[in-house]
Formats: sequence, C-alpha cells, structure tokens
Amino acid sequence: MKLIDLARRAAVLALLATGLAGARPAAVPSYLFYVASESDDVVTLVRFTPGQGLVAEKVIPVGWLPAEIEAPHGVFVDPDGSTWYLTLGHGFPFGHLVKYATGADTVLGMTELGLFPATVSVPKSGGVAFAVNSDFHGDMKPSTVSVIDLETMTELDKVETCTMPHGSRFGPDGMTHYSACMMDDQVVAISLGTLAVSRRLDLVTGGPPATNGHAGHGAERQPCSPTWVAPHPDGRRAYVTCNKGHEVVELDLESWSVLRRFPAPKAPYNADVSPDGKRLLVTQKASAELSVFDLESGERIAVIPSTRTVTHGVIASPDNRFAFVTVEGVRGEPGTVEAIDLGTMKRVSTLDVGKQAGGIAFWKMEGR
Repeated sequence: MKLIDLARRAAVLALLATGLAGARPAAVPSYLFYVASESDDVVTLVRFTPGQGLVAEKVIPVGWLPAEIEAPHGVFVDPDGSTWYLTLGHGFPFGHLVKYATGADTVLGMTELGLFPATVSVPKSGGVAFAVNSDFHGDMKPSTVSVIDLETMTELDKVETCTMPHGSRFGPDGMTHYSACMMDDQVVAISLGTLAVSRRLDLVTGGPPATNGHAGHGAERQPCSPTWVAPHPDGRRAYVTCNKGHEVVELDLESWSVLRRFPAPKAPYNADVSPDGKRLLVTQKASAELSVFDLESGERIAVIPSTRTVTHGVIASPDNRFAFVTVEGVRGEPGTVEAIDLGTMKRVSTLDVGKQAGGIAFWKMEGR
C-alpha cells in the first residue's frame, strides 16, 4: 500500500475516533402537563420521564374563597404554550375562568362565567376561549357556552346550546367548536366566525333533534348522555362518548352523520385521539378503566384497569408513546395520575395528587 493511502486511512480513522468519543446518548424526553383536583382547590404540574416515572413538579393553590371549595374542573393550555386556563365551577352564584402564566403559574386575569363552567378550550389561533356552563346542580333547562376574549379576560357572549353542555373542544382547523348535551343527547357545533350554533345532531337517532333543538326523553329512547367530544386530527371525524348509552359514536363532520358506533361498556366519559390519528383513548368512569380503540378497525385493542375508582380524564402525548390518565378516587382517597405505555399497553407509573383529580391538559415536552 502506498504511503499516501496509509496517511489518508489514518486521517479517516482519526476523524471517526474523534466523532465517536464526542457522541452522547440521546436525551430522555420529559412530558409536562397540568392536572386539576376538584375537591382540593389545587392544580398540579406533573412531569413524567420514562424510566423515572411521574413526579409532582409543583402544586398550585387555586381559588380565593377560604370557606368554599371552588372546584377547579377544566384546564387547557393555550396552543402557543405561554398561558393556561382554568374553570372554577363554584361561586356566588357563578363560576369563573382564570388565566395563568405557564411555568411561573401566576394569575394573569379572570372573568365570571355561568353556572358551573366545566370544560374549556382555545382554538389554534388563540385569542378566545369557549367554556361550557354545565349547570350541574340547576334546573334542567338549556344552558350556554361562554365566549371569552383572552386579551382582556372579558366575556363576549353566551351562546345558548342545550341542557347541561360538556366536553368543549375545537376541531383542528380552529373554526368550529363542538360540545355535547348530557341531558339532550346531542352534539352541537358553534361557528367561530358567527358565534352561533351552526349544526345539531341527535346522537340516539343519528338525525336532527326532535323539537326546538332539544331532545325528548320518552320511554322508547335509549339515552346517550354524551359527556365528551374528541375531534380527529384529520378534521373530518369526531368521537362522542355516550356515558349512559355505553358506546362511542363516530361522526362524519362533513355530512354531519353517524359513521360507526363502538361498544364501550361501563360509562365511557372522556376521550382523546392520538396525534397520529390511529388510536382513540376512552376513560370508563364506572369500571375504572382506560380503553384503547384501533380507529382503522374500530376494535377495542386494550383495557387497562386503573389503580383507584372513578377514572376521569385522558390525554395522549404528542409523540403517541404514552397516555396520561386522571382518577378521582372516592371518600378520603387522593386523586391519582397514571402513565400508560401505548406500546406495551401497560401502566408504568402512578402519582397521588389532590382529591378528585379530573381535568388534564398537556403543556410541553423537554429534552427531545
């Protein structure tokens, strides 16, 4: 071999050795999200790191009425990640929406809403929030969805929808808001452009509501009692949990019709679609389980029992690897957060938080 070839070879080997010596193992990501505990007036910032588990990064006291449990219920992080929003269900007589800075978790503003505001959401464009006034403890009459300007924290409008609205979520284009009517068996769409109801669908019959936009409750009807709407990332479908009908209804948002019905025994409650659109995650409140559905086949492919009773909220991680579940517990039990590995379909970590853990919202990933 010529001397010049030997020199070149030595130089290449030296470069490789330098690169290998400087290489570092890939960072293990952490996942951060907020969990609201309705019976303890706290929100917990939770961190999950694979191999290390769930930890409480911070416990944030919320509310300001010392003699009143103010019931933090719905939590949502703004799409830009800079702020998060919390509904307080109790008040005199009305509840509130509170705006916080993420990280610092300091209050930036608040506004009064309606009777027991529950779930809240913000479109991808930001600027406004929609909060459903569920009125859980009032008369069985149509209630409203509050529209809030997030810059000034003022309520712009209350849009009347149905009896006991719940499950506030925007479609991926941010132009249509969807909510369910727990006592009217409907799903309702509100246009962001007009701030008015644009469509309704009776989830029992799959057609228009029977009278005046509000369903009847005759003996011939098998109730749905919908509690959540989870839009699909493709913008063409959405999934509604029928808590009393023990099924999940798949909607075609373009034709505004029912595509499929998935059996989901034992009171399905909240739901989330994985960002890749392949799986539907459904909490089952009565059986304290998480069900995972394959959306191509419509089959339920896994059932993961919770560690305590009354399974409530669920979110999928942005990388589709994990599900994070809240469990309320009963009596004097603390609430629980559970991390589920969606590859193995096994629970990999649990964390005790404040009582009646419910609302859950993803903030960010670190270390990717």
